[in-house]
Amino acid sequence: MSVHHRAATTFALLGALQAVIGIVFTAAFDRAFGAPLFWTATGSFALAWYFQRKAAGNA
Repeated sequence: MSVHHRAATTFALLGALQAVIGIVFTAAFDRAFGAPLFWTATGSFALAWYFQRKAAGNA
């Protein structure tokens, strides 16, 4: 597994974790607590997509 595949996997898992925690915080407290986690999850998914595309180009 290349470095770019590992980075893509790491960012995808991080994004999933942030989304789940964001859902829990939104349900338990308020939308204001979960919203920043959804934005960071979006950024993590974008980075995962970037590294996946970069890994596909190096293959």
